[in-house]
This record gives sequence, structure tokens and C-alpha cells, in this order.
Amino acid sequence: MKKKINFQEIKSFLLKNKKISIPVFIAIIVIVFFVFRASESDVASIESVKFTDLKKSVRATGQVVSETDISLSFNKASVVRSVRAKVGDKVNSGMILATLDQGQAFATLTEAKGKLLGAEAKYNKILEGYSNEEIILAEVAFKNAQTDLVNKKNNQITVVANAYQTLLNSSIAAFSISTGDTQIAPTITGTYVLEKEGDIRISTYQGGSWYFDGFGLVNAFGVVSSTTPQPIGESGLYIQFPTTFTQGNWIISIPNKKATNYLTNYNAYKSAIEDQTIIVATAQSLVDQRQAELNLKKAVARNTDVDIAKAEVLSAEGALQSAQSLYEDTIIRAGTSGTITKVDIKYGELSEIGKPVITLEDVGNLYIEALINEANIAYLKMGQSVSITFDAFGKDKNFTGVIAHIDPSAETNNGVVNYKIKVSLNEKDETIRPGMNANIDILAGQVSNVLAIPYIAINKKDGKYFVDFITNEKNKKYEDREVQIGFLGDNNLVEITSGLKADDKVALRKD
Repeated sequence: MKKKINFQEIKSFLLKNKKISIPVFIAIIVIVFFVFRASESDVASIESVKFTDLKKSVRATGQVVSETDISLSFNKASVVRSVRAKVGDKVNSGMILATLDQGQAFATLTEAKGKLLGAEAKYNKILEGYSNEEIILAEVAFKNAQTDLVNKKNNQITVVANAYQTLLNSSIAAFSISTGDTQIAPTITGTYVLEKEGDIRISTYQGGSWYFDGFGLVNAFGVVSSTTPQPIGESGLYIQFPTTFTQGNWIISIPNKKATNYLTNYNAYKSAIEDQTIIVATAQSLVDQRQAELNLKKAVARNTDVDIAKAEVLSAEGALQSAQSLYEDTIIRAGTSGTITKVDIKYGELSEIGKPVITLEDVGNLYIEALINEANIAYLKMGQSVSITFDAFGKDKNFTGVIAHIDPSAETNNGVVNYKIKVSLNEKDETIRPGMNANIDILAGQVSNVLAIPYIAINKKDGKYFVDFITNEKNKKYEDREVQIGFLGDNNLVEITSGLKADDKVALRKD
């Protein structure tokens, strides 16, 4: 403790020694000044020991994430043939979301299924044997399958041919070859019948009357007429000229790729070809199956036959699995139930292998991820209640949750050690979306009606805790007193478990 200076004694000393020289007098004054300064109290403020409630809160910011967050992509590069999902759609596990061109893959899969069925049938019948009636029925089934295959092939040839004919006749028109020609072009009518692509060039000339020549896909000759359409060779097309015209050269492109209906007709033609491949492959697969079944019914079983048939089944199973895998490469399926939150692909585009094109999230099962500093992680445990606000809604709208997970390992960034926690939401609110910023407040602990003082009043010496206990509040005198501390709460208040009582005073020193 610092001793207080007695200024009355100094005054009496100076009055009794009037003969002191001026320099000595000044020195005495300086010494007294600094002694006085040194004698001032170092107490900044005095705090009373009071009963209060303490709580410890851990606060952090985090982000809303989905329990399910899957980026889906194709496993092969091909043309996108369908996009069946859009943003906001709720889908179930296994649903097809998008497909690529499947013609060849589907045909291969169908063929593999047929071969497996045939191999299994062969194996089973080798073991069981067949009656004459079963053999006759198998022969009939085989012949029916062959007939069906021929009919479907012929039918599909007609369908494809009709689609191609429609494509070739896409709004046929004549266009001037000469740059800057502003005269009205001839009108083209009729139906093109030559079933080949290319150009027909038309030239007009005067030889007493006006005539035209056609060459390219056809060789044609005719009289220029503005009233009666004239045939263009054997193409099935007719040409009629405007009332007024001059000598000119025109081109008729087959098909007319500038036509407004060209793309529609082209896609219909391609679709017809794909359908032809699938339908014929399916019919051929059935023929193969019926042939295999018939062969099995006629065969005589031997041990080697059984072994061979078993091997054929295994081989067919492997081929089917391979075909199934190739087929699945043309499909994007929902791996789980959820909501589509992103679609980045369109019909007709060329897919890229592994490029995410659809995002699937479970927006009905959201949680918050946050990083907690190592200094606070010991206060947290599973199941603790959490108060939550979102930047998007403001501080006045409150939500609740619980700690659902605490990572056992730390994340270190620039020397700062944090632990990731997950907070599940109690409320199911459709306005809460993945990616939103969240503010969490966790009540880590609390005690009621305990003695507490500011933690800054605690002095630690040799592993023990002390306070500057006020012995004379007026003169701000204090002494060391050992205390025991307990719960450390918010606002830097600490519980005193022994050493002080209510209304005791402690000093907060300057310094």
C-alpha cells in the first residue's frame, strides 16, 4: 500500500527553517510535487459485489445449405433429346430428368434383354425337356415373329420415306442468283417427287417468245407463262412467272433450308429414323428370342449342353449389364427425392461429359452450417437450442433450431482454428432457401442468483485468483483477497463462489 503524504508537517518544517536558500526551496517543492503525484490512488473505479443471473452465449454467422445438394451430369457426349424437369419441380428418386439420343443404346439394350431371355429359356429347357406340342407352338411363335418383323420393317420404311418426302417439300421457293435483283421471283407449286437433294437452276431467255431452261436435279424446258404453271421436267414441280419480268436466273434448293417449316420437318424426319431403329430392333430381338426358344425345344440335353447353356446365360447377363450401363449413360435420373433448383441444358444442345447441368436439392430439409472458434467450441453440445435470424428477413423475424452435428476435426485457415457445426431448423418455412446468410445465437449455459463481478477485477498469481478488496472506499484503499471463481458469462462477468459476499467492494485499477 502507498503511504499518504502529510502536507501539514511539510508546512511546519518550511516555517521553522526560514533561512533555506531559494534553490533548496525549489528543490523541496519539486520533490513534494512528485511525491504527491506518486501518492495519488491508482483505483479507476469501484464495483460492488452483487447477486445476478449469468448466461454464456456463443454467436456466429453461417449459411443455409440443403441436406441433399446433388449436381447431375451426363456420362457421354451426345445430342439432348428431352429435358423433362424445370426449376421448382418436385421429383422422386429414380425419375428421368433429361435424356440424350437413345436410338442405338435402346436397340442394344433391347437386343441384350432378348438374348438373356433366350439364354435362360435354353438353359431351363435343357434341364426340363420339351414335348412335341411345345415344339409346334414354338415354331408358330417363331414364324409369327418373323412375319411381324417383315411387316414392321416395311411399315417403317414407308414412314421414313414419307417423312423424308415432307422434308424435301419444305415450302419450296425460287431465289434469284443475281445479287441485288429486286424483281419478283417465280412461284413454285406442285410436289417434289425425285427423292434426292440438290438444286434446280432456272434461266430465262428470249427467242421470239420467252422460254426457260432448267438444269441440275432435272433437265427442263418450257415456255415462260404468267397464267399457267409450267412443269419443271419430271420433278413434280411447276413454275409460274410474274406478269412483268426481265431475263433472270433463279435457284430452287431441295430442301429449302430457309423455309419456316424446315426445322420442324427435319426433326420429324430424324425422329422417324430413330423410331425405325428402335421398332425394328425390338422386332428383331423378338425373332431372335423365338428362334432360340425353338432351338432349345428341339435340342437333346447333355451335360456339356447344360454347361454351355449356363455359360451363355452368364454371358448374356454380362452383355445386358453392359447395355444397361450404356443406356443409363443417356439418362439423367433423380438420385433422391427433392426439388430442381437449376437447369442448365436445352433440347438439341450437345452435352459435355461430366458437366453439371441439373441441380437437385432437398429444400424441405435445410440446415445451417457455421464455423465456431476453438475458444467457444467446448461450450457447445448436441441438442442445444439455437436462436436464428436471417439477413434476408431482418432481425425482427426469429427462428429456432438445435445443434444437430459438431465436426470432430478442426478447420484451420490463416492460423485461425474453427469447428464446423450443423444447426437443424425447427420451422418449415418455404421462404428459407439454400445460400441465405444466417445469424445464430446459442445459449451455452446459465446460472441464476450468483455473486458476480467484472472479470477484469480478477488478478491471477501463482495459479490462484485475487481481487483488490476495498478496505476504505473514501480513501480508495484496498488489499489483496483470494477468491474462487466459477461460471464466466457474457459481458465479461464472472461468478464468485467464495471469498466475497454481497455488497463487498472491489477495485478496478487504472492501468
